[in-house]
Amino acid sequence: MATVLSALALLSMLALAVGAAPHDTLPLKSSLVVEEYETQILQSSDGTFSCGFYYIYTNAFTFSIWYSNSVDKAVVWSANRGSPVHSWGSAITLRKDGNMVLTDYDGTVVWQTDGKFPYPQYAQLLDSGNLVLKNSSGDIVWQSFDSPTDTFLPMQHIVGTTKLVSTTRLLVPGHYIFRFSDQSILSLIYDETNVSSIYWPDPDYQYYENYRNLYNSTRIAILDDSGELFSSDLAKNHVLDASDRGTGIKRRLTLGYDGNLRLYSLNNSDRTWTVSWIAESQPCMTHGLCGPYGICHYSPRPTCSCPPGYKMINPGNWTQGCMPTIDTSCDGERNVTFLELPNTDFWGSDQQRIEKVSLQVCWDICIGDCTCKGFQYQEGNGTCYPKSLLFNGRSFPTPTVRTMYIKLPSSLDTSKFPVPRSNMLDSTPHHLECDNVSATPMELFPGYWNKTSGEEPKWLYFYGFIGAFFVIEVFFFAFAWFFVLRKELRSSQVWTAEEGYRAMTDHFRAFSYRELVKATEKFRHELGWGSTGVAYKGILDDGRAVVVKRLGNVRHSREEFQDELHVIARINHMNLARIYGFCSERSHRMLVFEYAENGSLANVLFKNKISLKWEQRFNIALGVAKGLAYLHHECLEWIIHCNLKPENILLDQDLEPKITDFGLAKLLSRSGSNQNVSRARGTVGYIAPEWISSLPITAKIDVYSYGVVLLELVSGTRVFDLVKGEDEKVHVMLKKFVKMLSYRLNREEPLWLAEFVDFRLGGEFNYSQAKALIKLAVSCLEEERKKRPTMESVVESLLSVDVAGNL
Repeated sequence: MATVLSALALLSMLALAVGAAPHDTLPLKSSLVVEEYETQILQSSDGTFSCGFYYIYTNAFTFSIWYSNSVDKAVVWSANRGSPVHSWGSAITLRKDGNMVLTDYDGTVVWQTDGKFPYPQYAQLLDSGNLVLKNSSGDIVWQSFDSPTDTFLPMQHIVGTTKLVSTTRLLVPGHYIFRFSDQSILSLIYDETNVSSIYWPDPDYQYYENYRNLYNSTRIAILDDSGELFSSDLAKNHVLDASDRGTGIKRRLTLGYDGNLRLYSLNNSDRTWTVSWIAESQPCMTHGLCGPYGICHYSPRPTCSCPPGYKMINPGNWTQGCMPTIDTSCDGERNVTFLELPNTDFWGSDQQRIEKVSLQVCWDICIGDCTCKGFQYQEGNGTCYPKSLLFNGRSFPTPTVRTMYIKLPSSLDTSKFPVPRSNMLDSTPHHLECDNVSATPMELFPGYWNKTSGEEPKWLYFYGFIGAFFVIEVFFFAFAWFFVLRKELRSSQVWTAEEGYRAMTDHFRAFSYRELVKATEKFRHELGWGSTGVAYKGILDDGRAVVVKRLGNVRHSREEFQDELHVIARINHMNLARIYGFCSERSHRMLVFEYAENGSLANVLFKNKISLKWEQRFNIALGVAKGLAYLHHECLEWIIHCNLKPENILLDQDLEPKITDFGLAKLLSRSGSNQNVSRARGTVGYIAPEWISSLPITAKIDVYSYGVVLLELVSGTRVFDLVKGEDEKVHVMLKKFVKMLSYRLNREEPLWLAEFVDFRLGGEFNYSQAKALIKLAVSCLEEERKKRPTMESVVESLLSVDVAGNL
């Protein structure tokens, strides 16, 4: 008996020791739990890779593999990319049937190996970064290398069935793919619902010009330890190799969010990554970069612009492209002309290819076709490409001279609009240069060399000028090195195009405190006080009017500021105030978001700033509902506003509503509880009764607040004036008021409805819509939250009412 007890004690101590330190195996019927994500991890025997729960943002984790020793812990594989699990109750388990299963807080299976393989006994993280399941004989029966996400590792096979898919800034799969094409050529592909096209290798060249073999029966590629990428389609023993080719370097081949494929090398001294090879040296060659109608050009960095007659859809996010500001309907050739865009092409979407025709013939073909948006014409060979969609726009000189002609109304004065074009001389890669001195000899003073020898003193002036020019050049070089190149060379030594890439695709950036002081004229134009600080109006350098929210009481708002950043960096909806960025310098904590010309709904509705018509009120109700539905149901994270009220609903110049102030928003689990929201406080009159009762917070809190806003929209009166109760009795009085409304709705009394609707409308309102809004408000204000509708169903109800009201 004593021997058995001793053995059990020894096993317990061994289990504790194993649990305390990282190990490379997970036995059968064992789990890793998210609560212990910092200690419960698998680590390869050489310490290079770690595997476990990886924190991506507040309350959200993926089950991932990452480089242990890099500063940024570069993730190389994720099981549940795009479907994060919660920070409580989630686990990865190797079940007794041999399946590795990832479950969320409520037991929902988010991911599993789901393989029919013979009797796995344990999972192991190999030194290669490959997570494998092995049977009792040590044979691999499943491996993560067979299902990559956005990264290939050295010695990982790239075959016909594997592919990389880019990860967007929202941490979900993107539209860029790296795989073998149908012609068995290793390719980069832009793949979206309506558009799919290869952009690397260069589709303008034949396969042999790209050093590729066509229709090779073998589809296999591999990145070896020395940094060379071999592929079965590479012709003439051609290989793609790293600039630092050699053994002993940790590497990864990653498809970035911007659609470019890069080979990264790990610097052992500072543990940072540098780019040692890049697939596409010209960023503008990447498809979909500037969205529909957008044109990519170099100025000198890659820049997106809209052609004349078009404007950017979503400021700061070029992937959505441009939209027409002019009437593009087909009404005959007399009202249509074409604008010439030199050295410009919208690659793809060709309706046809017509060879050896004149410019006029191509012109007439497109002008006679309503579906033709423009045409590309190649001078010299006379090739004409009418296009049904203007996508993949790019402007820079190419060996074959191309000119794009876009269809515009003849009434549009295009001379007022700049034409996007590149100011670069050739299409070679943009290397980081220390100065801009031309290598071409320049004749500084025409005719100078024809002077006679008697005018020798002028040589002194010439040499003096050259010497002064040299001193200025050295000074400029030192200035550029200190302020620009030092940072650039430390992070990457590929091309300046990389920074332009980031600036072009990044819609959420950090502002310096100095920028915001200048924009707000030293915080002179105060707009009002909010729940977390003071708001000021400002004008950015690019002319955009913005609101700068300066958060007060830094000691307490620092955490709130971080919470807001996690939320707002991932939202994008027309009925949510657009966030342009933030400032976080020393004690300064600020948010920068779009300015709404008409201020808040509270000012418009209760201070009579603007007389809202019924159609405008209904549109505001619908827009707010759509914004909340997006927050509750469509975001990557589940977001609850927690402080919806008319003060937090802004109206733009078209009176389109935009929900703002996410200072109280929290990322909650779908279980309906979260400890992190205990400090959040809403506004009396708009907060649901369960909040006061300290019950778990769910999205139904916003539904309740929305119901109150609906009543105020219809009546034009504050809820406090409607119920006439003291603060602590508002819920009691509002409950009685809602019962009264429900009673009157059931009795079909038309007179009381006319009395309830805002008298300022003068009786001009849609009776069926007003009644529907009040019914909806009553359902949203149900005491029992389970009986309240979801915001998705609210939107559906409003849309059906809108259609019925317009019949």
